[in-house]
Amino acid sequence: MRDVLAKADLLAVDCETYDGDGGKGAALDPWRGKMAGFSVSTREHHFYVPIDHPRGAHIHTISDYLFDVLEEKPLVMHNAPFDCKWFYVHYELNLIDNLHADTRIMAMALDENRSHALKELCTDWLRMPGDNFDELFGNTPFNEVPLEAALVYAAGDTHKTLTLYDWMLRQFDRREDLRRLKRLVFEIEMPVCRQFIWSDLKGIRFDVDAARRLDAELAEEEKQLVAEITELFGEEINLNSPSQLQKKLFVDLRLPDLDKGSTGVQTLKKLANKHPVIPKILEYREVGKLRQAFTSKLPGEVKEDGKIHPWHNTWGAATGRFTCNSPNTQQIPAKRPEIRHLFTASDDSKILVSIDYSQIELRVLAHYAKDPVLIEAFEKGRDIHSTTASQIFGVPYEQIEAYKDVDGSKEQRFRKQSKTINFGIVYGMGAGKLSDTLGITREEAQTIINGYFRAYPGIKRFMDYQHRMVMQKGYVVDLFGRKRRLHSEVKSEDKWRVFAAQRQAGNFPIQSSAGGILKKAIVDLGRILPRMGVDILLAVHDEIVFECPRDISREDLYLIRDTMANAVKLLVPIQCDIEIYPHRWAEKVDEEEWFKGA
Repeated sequence: MRDVLAKADLLAVDCETYDGDGGKGAALDPWRGKMAGFSVSTREHHFYVPIDHPRGAHIHTISDYLFDVLEEKPLVMHNAPFDCKWFYVHYELNLIDNLHADTRIMAMALDENRSHALKELCTDWLRMPGDNFDELFGNTPFNEVPLEAALVYAAGDTHKTLTLYDWMLRQFDRREDLRRLKRLVFEIEMPVCRQFIWSDLKGIRFDVDAARRLDAELAEEEKQLVAEITELFGEEINLNSPSQLQKKLFVDLRLPDLDKGSTGVQTLKKLANKHPVIPKILEYREVGKLRQAFTSKLPGEVKEDGKIHPWHNTWGAATGRFTCNSPNTQQIPAKRPEIRHLFTASDDSKILVSIDYSQIELRVLAHYAKDPVLIEAFEKGRDIHSTTASQIFGVPYEQIEAYKDVDGSKEQRFRKQSKTINFGIVYGMGAGKLSDTLGITREEAQTIINGYFRAYPGIKRFMDYQHRMVMQKGYVVDLFGRKRRLHSEVKSEDKWRVFAAQRQAGNFPIQSSAGGILKKAIVDLGRILPRMGVDILLAVHDEIVFECPRDISREDLYLIRDTMANAVKLLVPIQCDIEIYPHRWAEKVDEEEWFKGA
């Protein structure tokens, strides 16, 4: 077996796991579960290596015999972060640095709209029938599956992975647009995938005691909100019961029933100015969500090293953006920084540093739109929301800037409305959504949108162009060649599906390109961070959280910042902002004060 693997140019690897004594769900958690064995395939040969079967081999024998070959050969895996983490946590086997391809990521590049499960891809694309584990083995832990059956099932996965890899390579080479996607996969997506496997393995320290104290405080906050809501209602109801809340709001209080009895967050936001109880209910739900997702849940997910080990999915959204779970760091609301304060540097020799892209989506929009007013504002470092307010409402820029922080002033109101539409236009916000967000009439919202497009005619031309492209081609692309395929939507007889496709066609290049710039920066950072002793811990929207030596120099921080800012050249300058957190994430210190004391 060793000789066969050593002669191969490429290997496919996949591990089989089970709960063991780690509790339900441990088969998905390398820190709790156990590995039954692993399969490995060349293009001609397929093997299953049992580790924890009754007739399995001793792990030391396997490691002496095989592990060095696995660490040297280019590897292909499907959903590689899962397998790489299991091998590293259990055996400190580094299959990350020589990870050549993840066929799930390759499949995302070819079709982001479908299931990317290995067996479904092979069934649909290769006509290779898949085996369903539950149908074959039921609740049998994999280490109890007879070896003859384990070989066929497990090695079948690596055989499928390698066959799928070869098939997709041929697809990428069919046309130039697909070859461009191939470059995106191997030059950006795979390096970013490898980086975040390491990031997740490193983890971020979590303050369990502080989380429990904060959870108790949030429980009191919840209790107080319930009391205030009860007083406003005049009676106590179960706030988590949609039927009871529906009756109270739409029958007893006679509030407008906007969405057929819905009491969802989006509906309640539309009613926020209709009754003082609505903001209280929204706040109650937000507090409950924070407890459920963070303060109550995460103390139980801290591993023996005192850290949380998130799972970043580097191509988790159709736009190519990151997603993250356990915890979902994207869900932490900026206005509740006490949640971020629960995450700390590893020890006293380290600090956390955040570097964030400033208004990157608006800068990408300016690049696409080629609008001279927008470009000039970014080039001269003007406040973009004050610029927009000046353009829409005909008030001098200097006047908006002078009074934007004066509560109740028209300038503050104009800038707030302009900020909403600046960011909203990136996501295809229409008059209905803008009116709900700002608490104004639909007519007033449409007037603001019309004023926006008059102020920035380049943006209107860009959006109209994107709408035409998606209707003609069925897809649109971003700066990196990433595609958003909307064929079925634009061919639909449902006008709302067509409208939604046009909206996505306008916002996809902006969101996707912004995310792509961050990924390109991560690739570039890979050349400089190791010599600084700096690690990437988290990616949160347009922000990267680093763990740095406490004595890191200002010059090195500026080099990291500038590397990010120069990842891609746009028609407008890209700006990145540094924040230093000596103790806890989001507990910022002044940069000048920090380096003065260094």
